[in-house]
Amino acid sequence: MLSKDGAGTVRSVERALAIVELLGEHDDLGLEELHYLTGLPKATVSRLLHTLQEQGWLYRSPTDRRYQLCARRLFGDAGKRLRRGLVEHSAPFLCDLSERTGLVADLSYFDGNDLFVVESCIPQVLRKRYPLNRMIVGQSASLFHSAMGKACLGELGEDDMERLAQRHKVAVDALQQAHRQTHSQGFGERTEGVWEYPVKLPFLIRAVALPVYAGERLVGSIALHWPSDQGCVEQVQRQHMGALAATVSQVGATLSAVV
Repeated sequence: MLSKDGAGTVRSVERALAIVELLGEHDDLGLEELHYLTGLPKATVSRLLHTLQEQGWLYRSPTDRRYQLCARRLFGDAGKRLRRGLVEHSAPFLCDLSERTGLVADLSYFDGNDLFVVESCIPQVLRKRYPLNRMIVGQSASLFHSAMGKACLGELGEDDMERLAQRHKVAVDALQQAHRQTHSQGFGERTEGVWEYPVKLPFLIRAVALPVYAGERLVGSIALHWPSDQGCVEQVQRQHMGALAATVSQVGATLSAVV
């Protein structure tokens, strides 16, 4: 027979494993959802999540506060582990960049074919203007209209651009134009007035972005974006491009050490 303490410990392990299993099945879940799915008191779930996070099992997004299994706890899908690892190792730098600049900082993942928004940090001063920004996480971003996409395009060769033009049913000339613009400016700039996500903002935005590498592999990009009424691209370039470049360098160094 197990002692009372032993039985309590076993119950805690069983409950923690149930949370891990649910996150493996659903990819990401919030506290309320885990409370409902496990049938456990919310305080108990919160304590278990905190313990699992401290022990390196979980990552909690700063954008929507949802939980996911950490990259090193994922098995069988190298691409998914890389994507999850990119988010985990970039998030602290991304949040710091956002607060220091007062602008939204977005992180994208490029799998060689498509570009996805995988994290977004909103500074305190802009949160009332971006109540639904968390909904763009997981969405596909345009390779030739978004600043993040153009930052990646600027790193690709002719063969890749032709392949991507065919895949996305876009004229090669359009990609080449975005490629030339990025090279001449030194950063990707969002196409004015374009918004490709399902949730529209009630105002126009502008954005600039730089590519992110893990060693020699292009893995995505980091963008700063802001309401267009808060400044022009040239102003943000003067004030914040140095901070963006430093963050990209920090992220790249961290990824190179762990990938």
